[in-house]
Amino acid sequence: MTTRERFRTHLRDRIPLLLDGATGTELYNRGIFINRCFEEANLNNAPLVLGLHRDYINAGAQAILTNSWGANEFKLAGHSLQERARAINSAAVALAREAAGEDVFVGGSVGPLGVRIVPLGPTTVEQAYRAFYLQIETLVHGGVDFLYLETFSDVVELEQAIRAAKAVDHGVPVAASLTINLTGELVHGGSLDSAVRKADECGADIVGLNCSVGPQPTLSAIERVKSLTAKPLSVKPNAGLPREIEGRTMYMSTPEYVGTFTSNFLRAGVQFVGGCCGTTPAHIRNMAQAYRHFMAMRDHDDQISRITVEKPAADVLPEEAREVERVPLEEKSSWSAKISRGERVYALELLPPSGVAIAPLLQKTEAVKQAGFDAINIPDGPRASSRMSTILTAVMIEQRVGIETILHYTCRDRNLIGMQSDLLGIHAVGLRNVLLITGDPPKVGNYPNATGVFDVDAIGLTNVVHQLNGGVDVGKRFIGEPTALSIGVGVNPVHQDFEYEMQRFEHKVNAGAEWAVTQPVFDSADMYRLFEYMDKHGIRIPIVAGIWPLTSLRNAQFMNNEVPGISIPEHVIERMAQAGSKEEAVEFGVEIARQLREEFDAYVQGFQISAPFGRIKMALRVAEIEGGIGEKVKG
Repeated sequence: MTTRERFRTHLRDRIPLLLDGATGTELYNRGIFINRCFEEANLNNAPLVLGLHRDYINAGAQAILTNSWGANEFKLAGHSLQERARAINSAAVALAREAAGEDVFVGGSVGPLGVRIVPLGPTTVEQAYRAFYLQIETLVHGGVDFLYLETFSDVVELEQAIRAAKAVDHGVPVAASLTINLTGELVHGGSLDSAVRKADECGADIVGLNCSVGPQPTLSAIERVKSLTAKPLSVKPNAGLPREIEGRTMYMSTPEYVGTFTSNFLRAGVQFVGGCCGTTPAHIRNMAQAYRHFMAMRDHDDQISRITVEKPAADVLPEEAREVERVPLEEKSSWSAKISRGERVYALELLPPSGVAIAPLLQKTEAVKQAGFDAINIPDGPRASSRMSTILTAVMIEQRVGIETILHYTCRDRNLIGMQSDLLGIHAVGLRNVLLITGDPPKVGNYPNATGVFDVDAIGLTNVVHQLNGGVDVGKRFIGEPTALSIGVGVNPVHQDFEYEMQRFEHKVNAGAEWAVTQPVFDSADMYRLFEYMDKHGIRIPIVAGIWPLTSLRNAQFMNNEVPGISIPEHVIERMAQAGSKEEAVEFGVEIARQLREEFDAYVQGFQISAPFGRIKMALRVAEIEGGIGEKVKG
């Protein structure tokens, strides 16, 4: 099968693909002067163009665009290169194909002509058509897998480009990409809605947006586009709006920021995602990590169908496997027993040590035990950091201090075989409470080039543990004595895509989750929205509310702006800003956390209270659990 045929298959099956980033701005960054013709570099600086293509592929791009955006006769005439149009376009395809090999798709980039068409200018419709035809014919015969008509704002001009593409070869898919301003309309005026409809009518196989604005306005506009066409969608936003800084034009959206929006675009149903002006291989690398994470989660339905065992088939499992009884929740651990009895539970979150010294953590754990907490919650590599093994940390705490632990267990660092091995060992060593989470992507941590595994996400892992609790492994083999792991999952009431998060939460509950812990919540309205959703959709599962006592204004600002999944309302930040000293800031943080705990008290099963920077005294003051052990949940 040729790459062009494989691309058509991807298009037909709506398989998402990651495109490359900017060509022009990146060639400029690599030494081509702004007054030169970037496309001429295909002939006189081929190693530079080839190197850029390879950098994007190495960063994770699955499709690259030829360096031919301005390689039409009209634009080339500005550099007296119009007679070399065919040579420049042919070289553009040859370089891209050399870099791409057999594994990466090549799209032929075609931009506007750079002239206005009648009645707005002197160029006739037929002249425009002929110019597009010459360029597109050269790109198609050179071997591109698809055509990418990009940065169009004149509907009449776009119509001629599509018409020329269809006349050259009806078998080459055509993407029609429009460019908008901050109001969501075409840059040169005109309605986006009308332009999308016209592109669809003219036979574009893909419709999308690129250039001019950053990820957020593009995401808003693509929702409109989605309502206007059933065609596959593409986006290539700029790295934000450019700014002049010390005489240089800078694009302000960081690779991390653009990477975050990759997931948003894919969840919105966009099939082709890449970057335009200002995006670099570093941006594509972050986008590739987000893409891989999204694809792993998107496939969870298939993974669930492979690993879920509700009632094992008689022809797969022996008789004794079908007769295994699950350990009831109330018999799994003291933590789960209290939950099953409807009693209030308290957990305190403590990070494993970043080195080998465990004694300080054990001392803090002893103090937490004496204060009456039920469990120590141990995060697994928060923000993709590297710390002591959470499993070994939990074993030492339980054996040396005698308080139960809640073991975070992530999908990020282990494949499915390793996860099952760990889970069997976790049960065998006596640990019982697990909090199953997908895990922060490596890019946010200290080792951004580390590889995230994500064989399954938290939903699939919940199915794995639920299955082991029934005495069956992921290969549908009987394991003898079933595990007795108390299954907890995470839920984020302040997720930027609330409906998406709630759907995933419901999947986790259906997969076998027995209780849930929220991300730290700083606004009661967010928690109430979670309760309303659960009530409306009949989700019945105990909720343990995450509480984080802020230590300072700086702490609040950092968490609000730089910690994924955390949102702190302005009134809380303003409150922290009123502190006149470090001591007063701590008092304010404790007070805010205590107020939230009191507000949630009637609605939740318990609380997970964080000890920021290991300050357990703050967490103990927030809890105020003296005399409250064993109390029944209100309401």
